[in-house]
Order: sequence, then C-alpha cells, then structure tokens
Amino acid sequence: MICKVCSAEFDGDAKFCPECGAPIQDTVINDAPPEQAVPNGQLYPSTPEMGMGMINPLLAKTDALIKDKLYLALCILMTVVCALPLAKGLKAGINIPSIIITVFLWILYSEKNKQLPDAKRIRIISGCVYAAKVISYVISGIVFLAGILCFFSSAKWIDMFTDAFSGNAYADSAFDAVFSLGGGVIGTIFIFVAVLLAVLTFFSYGKIHKFVKSCYENIQSNTNALENRNITYVWMIVFAVFSGLGALSSVTSSPLTAVIYGCETAVAIMVALLIKKYYSEY
Repeated sequence: MICKVCSAEFDGDAKFCPECGAPIQDTVINDAPPEQAVPNGQLYPSTPEMGMGMINPLLAKTDALIKDKLYLALCILMTVVCALPLAKGLKAGINIPSIIITVFLWILYSEKNKQLPDAKRIRIISGCVYAAKVISYVISGIVFLAGILCFFSSAKWIDMFTDAFSGNAYADSAFDAVFSLGGGVIGTIFIFVAVLLAVLTFFSYGKIHKFVKSCYENIQSNTNALENRNITYVWMIVFAVFSGLGALSSVTSSPLTAVIYGCETAVAIMVALLIKKYYSEY
C-alpha cells in the first residue's frame, strides 16, 4: 500500500501509516487509476478496480489535523476565551465571530470519527474570519470619525492658543486654549490609531481569511495551492507575542483579564503549530 498523504509504502494490514500516522482510509493501492476530481471535497468515486476510494491529500491532512490532540486543546481554549468575558461581565468584549468559529471547530471535532471534514464547515469558519475583519474595519472607521470630529470641533485651537498667550481677548483664558489644543491632539491621535488599525486589519485578518478560504476552495477543486500560509503562521506568532504582553501587564491589575490574554496566547501558538505541522508542504 502507498500512503496518499506522505507516499510511504507499508503493509496492507496496517491501520495507520507508519510514517505520518494517517489512518488506513487515507491510503490508496499501488495500481490505483489516475486521480479524479473530488466532489465537494469528499472521497474520490470508488470503483471495483480501485478497491477503496482515494482521498484529496489536503482533505486527508485536514482530517488528521482535526484528530490531533492539539486540535482538541485548541477547541477547549477557544471555549474558555469566549466564556470568560461573560463570567467577568464584559459585554463589550464578547466576540461573536470567535463564538461561531468555536462552535464549528467543535462540530468538526464531533464528526471526526464519522466522516471526513466537510468543506462547507470550513467555509463557515472562513466566513467568520471575514466577519471579524469587517468588524475591525468598522471599529477603525468609528475611531477615525471620532478623530475627525475632535479635530474639527477644535479647528481654531491654533488661533486660540496664540491669542491667549499674546494677551488678546479672543480666548477667555489660557485654559480654553489649552483645552482646544488638547482636542486637536486627541483628534490627531484617534485618526492615526484608526489608520494603523485599518492597515493591521488588512495585513492580518485579510491574509488569514484568504488562507482559510483557500483551504476549502482547494479541497473542493482538488488542488493544493494554499494562499498566505506563511504569513498566517507569522501573524499567529505576532498575536501570541502581543497577547502574552497583555497577559503580563494585567496580572496584578486584573487576573481574569490576564487569564483571557494567556488563553489567547496559547490559541495563537497552537494554530501556528498546527499550520506548520500539517500544511508546511503546501
């Protein structure tokens, strides 16, 4: 027998590939005919000559990923990340896309022994990542608008500041001038933060979404050209670093917040490890 995942040869009585650990259903006999298209990311059509259906290599890798114990740990930690804000009463911290992603991660795990991963479920996860990207853009837009309002509400701050300290009666007091100056500064900071958030969203959520989207598209089309795998891996490491810093900074002031950041750090690291372990060759 030849493993469809790693191409290693092994005895026909084996239940798992001795090289990569893929289950026997992920293999194909030596004299199997040329690969056929995979409908909806499922098994190749079986024929008497084939003996057993061949499997899309990327789908087989995804199936092995879902059966990995690290994936189960990921599901548990994602659940904790979604549940802890509720326990703390942080209504503003509830992340709806993350909750939906967690639900479908569990659905995939619950079906791991029944069937191969359904590409449609992976597509929903992709849609949730896209929703998170849209929400981030909306937040950056709101911050940008707030900055514009702050800035133009104090558009005369330069004149007020100059007149107040030159003895002109244009401003009632130096306090008014400084207050107006502060509005201009705050508005500028808000605008800068909004632009920075939009750029980070494009290069983080945007790239991650394309990676997850390419997973189900490649499964459905029986191709193996994943997009943005490396950049997604890098962003997971970046997220882990910043979440870790957030955890350290919150240890004394808010232990529960530190736990949330710590779990997010672990989630990012696990995702990076799973990507590297199962998709490094694509």
